[in-house]
This record gives sequence, C-alpha cells and structure tokens, in this order.
Amino acid sequence: MSKKNIAIILAAGKGSRMNSNIPKPLHKIAGKTIIEHILHNINDAGYDEAIIVLNKENESFFKFLKKNNSSLTFAFQENQLGTGDAVKEGVRDIDLSSVENVLVVFGDTPLLSSKTLRNLININDNNDITVLGFETSNPGRYGRLLVKDNKLFKIVEALDATEDEQKITLCNGGIMIIKADRIKGNLDLLKNNNAKKEFILSDLIEINNNTGGVSSYVECDHEETIGIDSKKGLSKAEKIYQNKLRDKFMEAGVTILDPETVFFSHDTRIGKDVEIGSNIVFGENVLIRDNVVIKSFCSIENSIINDGVSIGPFARLRNNADIGQDSKIGNFVEVKNSKLEQEVKVSHLSYIGDAEIDESVNIGAGTITCNFDGLNKHKTTIGKRAFIGSNSSLIAPINIGNDANVAAGSSISKDVDSNSLAITRAPIRFISNWSKKLKKNNKKEEQCVE
Repeated sequence: MSKKNIAIILAAGKGSRMNSNIPKPLHKIAGKTIIEHILHNINDAGYDEAIIVLNKENESFFKFLKKNNSSLTFAFQENQLGTGDAVKEGVRDIDLSSVENVLVVFGDTPLLSSKTLRNLININDNNDITVLGFETSNPGRYGRLLVKDNKLFKIVEALDATEDEQKITLCNGGIMIIKADRIKGNLDLLKNNNAKKEFILSDLIEINNNTGGVSSYVECDHEETIGIDSKKGLSKAEKIYQNKLRDKFMEAGVTILDPETVFFSHDTRIGKDVEIGSNIVFGENVLIRDNVVIKSFCSIENSIINDGVSIGPFARLRNNADIGQDSKIGNFVEVKNSKLEQEVKVSHLSYIGDAEIDESVNIGAGTITCNFDGLNKHKTTIGKRAFIGSNSSLIAPINIGNDANVAAGSSISKDVDSNSLAITRAPIRFISNWSKKLKKNNKKEEQCVE
C-alpha cells in the first residue's frame, strides 16, 4: 500500500498589517477565501490530508472549512515562536508511519498552482527536503538559496547575507516538502539563537544536510509564491488571478472587449462564441452557455444564461436568475430568483423578482413584479405569449394566462385569464383653461410678495 502525502498550512499569524478583524487567510480572491484556494490546489495536486495550524483565538472563523473538507484537521500554535515551531505543532499529534511526504505552505499564498504542488511530490522522490525557489531581478528581502551542484546547502536570510550572497537572484519561495521519516527529528534540532528568538523553518536545510539528508530545490514563477500580508498585497494578487482567468477564457474562444474592466469569480463557466463588453462583474455561481452577448456595465451572480441570450447594458441578474434561450434582458433591468423560458423580452427599466415567465412573453418598459408585502415574498406566473404593457405593476401572488394582455399603466392584483385584456386606469379628467388660471394665480402671488 502506497504512503500518503499530507500538507501543513501555517495560518496562526496575527496578520496585523491587514488592519482587519477578519483573519488574513479568510480574505477573498475572486470570491473565494485565500485558504480555500490553497486547499483546492492541495487537493487537486493529490495530497491526501491537510492540517491547518491556527491560533486558538481564530479557530471559530475557520470551522466552516470542515463542511467540505473531510480530510481537514486543525492544530494550534499557542505562542508565536516562529515557523519551525508552527510546523512542529502541526505534526505533533500526527502518526507519520504511513506518510511519505509533508508539504509545508503558508496560509497567505493563494496563487500556488496545483501543478507546482504536484511537482514537489515528484521531485522529492530523490530528496529528503525540496524547497520551492524562484528567480527575480529584485531579490530584496527574500532569503537566498545557496546551491552547489544542483543541491541546496543553505538558505540565507536577506539581513544575514554577505555582499556576494545578496547578489544571488535565486530566492526562497517559503514552501518546502519534507520526507516524513525525518521531519520530527530534524524539527527537534532547531535552535532559536537569533534576534527574534524564533525557530526558523529554513534552518532545517542545514540540519538535514548535517544529518545525512539530501536537500534540493525546484523553481516556479515568482507570482506563485507571493504572500499576502496587506490589503495592497490582496489587490495585487486579485489582479494576477483575474488576468489568469481572462487569459483562460480568451484562449477558450471568449471575446472580451476590454479585459481589464471585466472581473470573474473563481467558478465562472462560459461556453463558446460568447461576447463580453466592458465594466462587467461576475459573482459566484454563474453559467453562461453558447452565443451569448453581455453588454457593458452588468452585474451577474448566481445565474444561468442560456444559448443566444442578450444581456444589458446596465443589467443585474442575481439569486437564481435563469434566462431562457434567445431571450433579451435589456438596459436597467433587474432579474432576481426568476425563471424565464425561451424568447422572453424584458427590454428596459423593469424589475422581475420571484417569477416564472413562459416562452415568447413581452414585458414592457417600467414593469414591476411587486413580490414583497413587507413580510413575505410572493410569486408571479406569466403564461406563453402574454404581453405586459409599459409601466405595469403586477402585484403578487398573481397568474397571467397564455396570450393575455395587460394594458400599459395598469396595476394588476387579480389573476388574468388566458386571451383576456386586463386594464386598470382612472378616468381621464380635462380642466379647460387650466394654463390661464395657473398663470393668473402666479401673477397675484408675485404682486403680494412685492
């Protein structure tokens, strides 16, 4: 029976630079928390279990993660004694006899790809420790990887590097994978004889080499190793992730007229021959099928848009909106929790909420489904080929039959039978010479003021 590969995610830090009451790993990139991005990529890379190292103060924030991650457990670092101490707490209660490798990642690195994490497993077949590194022309504060004959013999922190070592452009990405049969023993050898009095994980390289182990490294793109420690860093990671999503969709044949102004969710799905305008935001759980046109300035979340639909400009779809084939949702239209069948037209300035609208219905400008009575939501049902005139109010619960007509300006509070016309209008009243009387009264008021 093959041994497991497990991952330790370090998330016990205070994250004070985020200036937020929300723990750093729970801030979101493309609608998904940083920690969920990491867990997804770890699972996708083939790791069997994950342990998140937390501080006790933040445990309640992370409990929701266990609902969808049965192989996830928590460990706790009582005192902030460094990354080495955090890993030690992570493996303290783990039986490693059936484990091959232990991956160590930081809980602020959402851009690590599953491909890179999988590659670490493969590379470590011939090593006891493999460190993830990257090349950069501006190494700055990053630790340097000291390499000889393709073997890693030391990681030097930037502040401790000599003048020659500071010129090294191969840097420490902060992620490493360690053979399970060596990790606990080597962790016990860590010392905290440094300015911060912390147990530093990177010191494991020298310890491993001095105890007969083999240490090496593998390179990845610098972007993958970016750690988020501020809102500015969060924004930078969001931009990188959005660019990856945009490139993915355009490579798959989606037309995006102004890519930098379009923002996708991590789970957005798009079919073939779709055209997307500028300044559009996609929230979570959006499915767009083939031959759809989405015009500029739209907000879409939790919705299905079927083949041949036209959306916008300035439209909003949310809360289980299901737009049928070849339908049209025009400018300044909001659709919420409603199912529209094929060839439905809601062209402008309307609100459709909690409704079921059958095929070939035409909704005139300014139509509102009055779905909320102050306490409860109510449903509007509109049959096939019905015509709803402009500026109509449909007061739910209500049913409009097949081929029924609602006259413009009507307020309808009762069911309308099929093939019927419903009309509610106050009688027109004409007042003769109104303009002359109005002017005469205004002139008298002006004289009084003088």
